[in-house]
Amino acid sequence: MNTNSSSITFYCPNHLKTSFDDLIKFKRISRTSIINTLMEQWLRSEHQQLKEDDKLQSLLNDVKLRSHKNKSFRTQPSSKRPTPSTDGYFDDDDKPMIPLKSDYHNDDWSDVSGLGRLGELK
Repeated sequence: MNTNSSSITFYCPNHLKTSFDDLIKFKRISRTSIINTLMEQWLRSEHQQLKEDDKLQSLLNDVKLRSHKNKSFRTQPSSKRPTPSTDGYFDDDDKPMIPLKSDYHNDDWSDVSGLGRLGELK
């Protein structure tokens, strides 16, 4: 008796067992060999996914921690929240830009080639 292995009994749908048996007879491979290979591949795959999940979870925790630290430096007291009319609501980069007349072009929609706009590049 081999002490490094043990018997496993499980239920399997008949159609799956029949197809499995037909294929292993054709390929001349034992059921045990295929089932052991499938279990080993599954275990390796799950182990790899667990490693990747752990790395992902570590990354997410690190981002959350960094985000929390940055928020504590930037937050203002909750009693006075900034509004659009108060200073500090918009950073310099976030302020809305006022449209200028030069932002609008008088496009000639009948000029399919777009050559009329070439004069604007000067």
